[in-house]
Amino acid sequence: MAGLSSKQAQQIVYEMEKIIEKNINIMNNDGIIIASKDTDRIGIFHEGARNVIEHGETVTIFPEDTLLGSKPGVNMPIYFHKELIGVIGITGHPNEVRDFAKIIQKMTEVMVKEAYVSRELDLEKRAKELYLQEWMRRRWDSMEAFGLRGQTLSIQTNVKRQAFLFRLDTALETETEVSRQQKMSELLKKLQQVLAVSETDLITLWKSNQILLLKHTEGTAFSRWYGEVEKVLSMLRGDFGVVICGVGREYEGLDDVVKSFEEARLALQFVDRREGNLLLFKDLGIESIIYEIPEEKMDDFIERFFPFFHDPEYKQLVDTLKVFLQLNQSIASASEALFIHKNTLQYRLKKMKELTGYDPRVFQDAVLYWVGLVGLGKG
Repeated sequence: MAGLSSKQAQQIVYEMEKIIEKNINIMNNDGIIIASKDTDRIGIFHEGARNVIEHGETVTIFPEDTLLGSKPGVNMPIYFHKELIGVIGITGHPNEVRDFAKIIQKMTEVMVKEAYVSRELDLEKRAKELYLQEWMRRRWDSMEAFGLRGQTLSIQTNVKRQAFLFRLDTALETETEVSRQQKMSELLKKLQQVLAVSETDLITLWKSNQILLLKHTEGTAFSRWYGEVEKVLSMLRGDFGVVICGVGREYEGLDDVVKSFEEARLALQFVDRREGNLLLFKDLGIESIIYEIPEEKMDDFIERFFPFFHDPEYKQLVDTLKVFLQLNQSIASASEALFIHKNTLQYRLKKMKELTGYDPRVFQDAVLYWVGLVGLGKG
């Protein structure tokens, strides 16, 4: 730590104000006041502080002393890991403030240490989050080197893990970016707490409304664990709204754990809230077969048969199609679920036929539509 930043210094002064009704100044290693209860003094050179920096010892200034930019008081070095990083001073007659001075010096050094630890933890957290992002996207040149990098972050890549991908489905359109991020951070903390996420588990925010948990599965009773997750999803509804979860299978190893994540992501696309908020990849039908089709081939299939899937203008049609097929092509059930008239639903289905030549009301064509929707969910 080369020295105190103005932000750190001002925060220390703010905390000291709550305890001591005296003016507190903090100076950097150039003897410049960077924080003070008396804001008019910020930016002024403090000769007393400069003397502290040169000799590494406390400098006491009495009323009869004349030091540039200085007032009567006691000025003391701030040390961190035996390195002088700044000066803290308290204004007043030395005989009156000397005892206070020793207290604020010790308190300041404790606060600096806490800030350092907090910063290091924050940096470690961000490094782990970045590592997980790269891991799930297979962004490595060498698996061996990437695994070693994980070890430096205390991340085990050679143990059995299972991916749980949570998504907050409550509409967030009316929320600001800041409030949305805050809500997702609160949800992350809540999941860590209620699911008793251990040090060997890995959890991170994923995308704008998702949270990824890579569960270290050693010694886990799966049926009981799934039940616990379902209970948690129901419990969260009161504070956060609808939270759903897709679950991949258990894998071991750097590359294979990514498969679990990809499976969880696919399962998440097909959670049917009428049957619960949790879906396991192993319970998927045709969706799990399509999962094995290379992405470029799937993209080509969609582009040839259903190009409107990628057009934002037709998002309503795609959403309608999903519900219609999930409800076994039932006009009555789908229109009720979509809160639209049957004629409106019929109009949308006819529109799809006009766009593609395939009628989602016909079973053979509906199969093609369903394959396309599943493929769309892979992206």
